[in-house]
Amino acid sequence: MITAVQPSLFGEIAINGRDATFADAKNEAIHSWFPYLEGFGAAFVEATFAKYMPDARKVIDPFAGTGTTPVALTQLGVATGYCEINPVMRLVVSAKLRALGLNVTARRKLLDILRDLGHQLESRVDQAEADPTLADDYARCFGKSLFFDEDVFGEVLRFRTVCDATRASNELAGDLMSIAVAAHLVSCSRLKRAGDVRYKTKNELVRGIPALMPSVLTQLNSMIRDLDRMHSCDAHAQLLAADAKDLGGAPSYAADGVITSPPYLNGTNYIRNTKLELWFLRFIASGSDLRELRDDVVTSGINDVTSGTASVACIDAAEAVLRELRSSAYDARIPRMVAGYFHDMQAVLHGLWLQVRPTATVCIDIGDSRYAGVHVPTPDILVAIANEIGFEHVETVPLRKRLSKDKSPLCQVLLVFRRGHDKANSSFSPNHRERWRWFAGNTPHQQPPYTKRNWGHPLHSACSYNGKMKPSLAHFLVHCFSEPGQSVLDPFAGAGTIPFEAALQGRQTLGFDISTMGLAITSAKIRPPERENLNNLLHRLQSFIGQAMISSDEFERAAAIRFNSAIPEYFHPDTLREVLLARRFFLEARDDSPEWCFALTCMLHVLHGNRPYALSRRSHPVTPFAPTGDTEYKSVLDKVHQKVVRSLETPCPPEFIAGHAFQADICAPWPEGCAGVDCIITSPPFFDSTRFYMTNWMRYWFCGWERDDFDAQASQFIETLQRQSLRIYHLIFARFAENLRPGGIAVVHLGRSKKCDMGSELAAIAADHLRVTDILSEDVTHCEKHGLSDKGTVTDHQYLILENR
Repeated sequence: MITAVQPSLFGEIAINGRDATFADAKNEAIHSWFPYLEGFGAAFVEATFAKYMPDARKVIDPFAGTGTTPVALTQLGVATGYCEINPVMRLVVSAKLRALGLNVTARRKLLDILRDLGHQLESRVDQAEADPTLADDYARCFGKSLFFDEDVFGEVLRFRTVCDATRASNELAGDLMSIAVAAHLVSCSRLKRAGDVRYKTKNELVRGIPALMPSVLTQLNSMIRDLDRMHSCDAHAQLLAADAKDLGGAPSYAADGVITSPPYLNGTNYIRNTKLELWFLRFIASGSDLRELRDDVVTSGINDVTSGTASVACIDAAEAVLRELRSSAYDARIPRMVAGYFHDMQAVLHGLWLQVRPTATVCIDIGDSRYAGVHVPTPDILVAIANEIGFEHVETVPLRKRLSKDKSPLCQVLLVFRRGHDKANSSFSPNHRERWRWFAGNTPHQQPPYTKRNWGHPLHSACSYNGKMKPSLAHFLVHCFSEPGQSVLDPFAGAGTIPFEAALQGRQTLGFDISTMGLAITSAKIRPPERENLNNLLHRLQSFIGQAMISSDEFERAAAIRFNSAIPEYFHPDTLREVLLARRFFLEARDDSPEWCFALTCMLHVLHGNRPYALSRRSHPVTPFAPTGDTEYKSVLDKVHQKVVRSLETPCPPEFIAGHAFQADICAPWPEGCAGVDCIITSPPFFDSTRFYMTNWMRYWFCGWERDDFDAQASQFIETLQRQSLRIYHLIFARFAENLRPGGIAVVHLGRSKKCDMGSELAAIAADHLRVTDILSEDVTHCEKHGLSDKGTVTDHQYLILENR
């Protein structure tokens, strides 16, 4: 039985059960762009939001479908995170959201393109060549199945050619055109959508098959009308993960609520029902592609059952139902389907627990099922699973009555939960353990789009830096081991990658480094400068360069710095003069302010490289190899100013929290403010790595080092000390223990080579000071080297996970 908790604790706003179907949505602006029988209407989202979470700023829908929740909430000004495993639906959602985000000028341009396309569509399709690749894919996907009449099939192939040509000139216009065609593929074929997709009966075929061209034109004109009337929306919507079961490992979203409708346990094959659309939109090219997509969905149909599907109950509440089904079901896959469904939904609910704030309201539209005369009380079992995870069941709201195939009564209800507070006192809570297991199993930073060299916020590229961690790796380590609002420290801050990713995810961020260069770059990322103060500093630099003179001593000391070549050999004489004066200016003006750090970072970036931005002759942007090419005068002020402007173009997200950066030695007492931190995430120099101070030698020189410093100061660096003995880490881990709060976590990113297994050796040392929780190795022999032939002999990255006692 479905137990309702009444009266409602959330006021008198009524939710219409009809709105929880797609009945009205098929006629609504934007929502009608693609038919989706399993969806609900915008009115349902709006009423649920108003009743249960009216003050929410961020809401999640882990089963977005055609995007009713993110679209409706975006129009209300609410940020939305969503998941959707079907790539057809992801395209539909993305197109709707992109259209909503267009400004007036961009929307007018899009409308002009679509109107012109509509006027010419019939002639363009008639004249187009049939897409041969799509025809071949059809054979690989569907064999000899005849889903279209021959002339319609040819028309579909020509539509694909027109859609691709449109997309080549305007991506969104091409996607909308593709959606307009995809929306009518089934209705204009020999198939029919009636629950699942099936062939039309003889009587249905006698009534005729709608013509494709007028159907598409009607759809396109409807889209044009909606676009012409819609208002731009500033609210942000983002895909958190394709698969809702992966929410546990997705970037932290900290939502205030959830509005969703998961797949019902009704045997519907959600992927197979869109097989024509998947084929036309090029998401599948063979039958195995379709099977792989079906294997990834939440198990809700018999055909979703595989050898890997869970076969035992994930919770006691489901066990009695499974016993009945095993003895009564006409198909042995049915009990496995039911077990798999609740197993998968348990993973989704665990992920939602991690993605919403304490006290967040979670609203789930769901119905029960019946198989072989056995009632499956899906809502009650989901309540039991949610309660076990830590959600409080607040109420069950009846929405409408349904009937099973055998005409037994079923229901559709809205389950309402409130998220409780975390129960664990230890930082390495079950939440962190689950995320870490997900990271270890998926290595997400090695998967697209995180493998892109330019992934992440553009400020990650504020200054080239040899040995810099991939931003995507830092991103996931921060996500796995900390929560928004917690303090995260990197005592080997280097280029500030870890502190910046922590700040972007709403952590209280601290970072320090032994070098001035590390201080400047880290600060530039986590301590935004005041524009007026930054402009004043640049004006002072301009005046200094225009009036000051270089001394012969300055020139001689610069000429003494010669590793790949001497400093003067890199620059035009006039540029060299400005570089030397700029160096003196930054050393004399040093106040460690955000503005000084930001301007210095920009100067360090343009100092050398192989692109037009660089002040030097052609060299490498990471390590200043011997220069080549012509000597050309380049203005320091121009290059620095251009870099400043580029670096400030992209704002940080609302979650960003400015942090604090210091220059300090990790072996000495740590800066004030670093005590009692929740989490340390850091990457010390790898044992067998290149020497940072030598690969970055020109930038170290600009930050104040003279020739003798490359011998004297280098002796204090951990990369030098650890070559003598790894026992220096006893002092480092003692500092960890002193400054981590009780139960706090330390994540140490290391490198293993043939010469040294850092993870194993440092784990033995760390055990004297902290609790060793885990060691993970990751093969990196395939990783790129950014054009450098020597980046050490590291074969594996290792993750040493420690916990303060």
